[in-house]
Amino acid sequence: MPNDQELQFAADDYQSPDNRDFTTDAIHGGYHGTSSAVPIYQGNTNYREGYEGTNSYGRGLDKAGGPTSGALEEQVRILEGAEWAQATSCGMSAVSQTLFGLLTSGDRVVCHKTVYAGTNMLFQDVLPVKWNVDVEQVDMCELDALKKALEKPTRMVYFEPYAHSMEFIDLARATDLAHEAGALVVVDNTFLSPYLLRPLHYGADVVLHAMTKYIAGHGDALAGIVSGRDEEIRKQIHYMRILMGGVLAPMNAFLVHRGLKTLAFRMERHCASAQKVAEYLEQHEKVARVDYLGLPSHPNHEVATGYLHGFGGMMRFFAQPGVSLDSFIGGLKMCKPWYSLGDVETLILPSGESEGEDGGFGARVSVGLEDSDDIIADLDQALETA
Repeated sequence: MPNDQELQFAADDYQSPDNRDFTTDAIHGGYHGTSSAVPIYQGNTNYREGYEGTNSYGRGLDKAGGPTSGALEEQVRILEGAEWAQATSCGMSAVSQTLFGLLTSGDRVVCHKTVYAGTNMLFQDVLPVKWNVDVEQVDMCELDALKKALEKPTRMVYFEPYAHSMEFIDLARATDLAHEAGALVVVDNTFLSPYLLRPLHYGADVVLHAMTKYIAGHGDALAGIVSGRDEEIRKQIHYMRILMGGVLAPMNAFLVHRGLKTLAFRMERHCASAQKVAEYLEQHEKVARVDYLGLPSHPNHEVATGYLHGFGGMMRFFAQPGVSLDSFIGGLKMCKPWYSLGDVETLILPSGESEGEDGGFGARVSVGLEDSDDIIADLDQALETA
């Protein structure tokens, strides 16, 4: 991996409409020219046609749910290289509006075997049972498995390039296979953010994020976003937003807009610290295995290197047999044993998995923005007490 000062885009060279760098567009994209910060427009309705991207009721009968979220949508649209972006109240709103907007009874979806838990519930418990949508989950890291699954007519291929199981999917090749089979490609890029990977560049039809995580970055706002290039796709998703609600509240839009301005700087820090933490854990005597894309030992390391502008802040490790999960979690003094990810704080969540039949516990680590030596010291003393 390049050092901290030499991080460069791998295959995806960022192209700004104004020939500016990503960091500049993150600050000035969607900028409100009359204030140093985008104002919080709390009103439920907006009167003037075209004003700030909206002309209607705050539930979003036009392209934006309100002027504040409209500024955020424009900011994300630029950074994603999209033609449109639609903000939602949370990540699951983005997922559900996309799925319910683009799928109808009798359709078929192929998705990766591992997706976010809420998305997995939709795929297993809701779409097949209540919407008559056929769902097949396969290991998309194995492209032959995807190709075989696509032998049946398929409406949509859905995946997270960097999944919760810490696997990386060959985005361009998976997208090409899906398109050859006539399927739409929907990508949840929450784990990586548009700073590290921009799926639209590789042909994805829709990219979505739980902006709650890295894009907002401070653990203080629920939000989601859906973006793409095709207007007909936007209309179908937007129609479902009108019917389902789930629009982004002005205060949350303000917080995410502010957080996004520092996304590039935060992601570089997340990546640099995560690399150090992963290398430390990999050599620890009480750790059996570390899954982090930045480690050469990761089976998808070489594939990911061809795509990413850094390997992100997410990893998973498995303890050696006999190491107590309760003692480890109880021994943490700085890192938080909390849900979510992408915050300024390091968050650790038991994964519910173990390494082998008699293996030790697994834990997911979202490396925060604290000093990396302090993160390592806290993990070290917690492992020692365990």
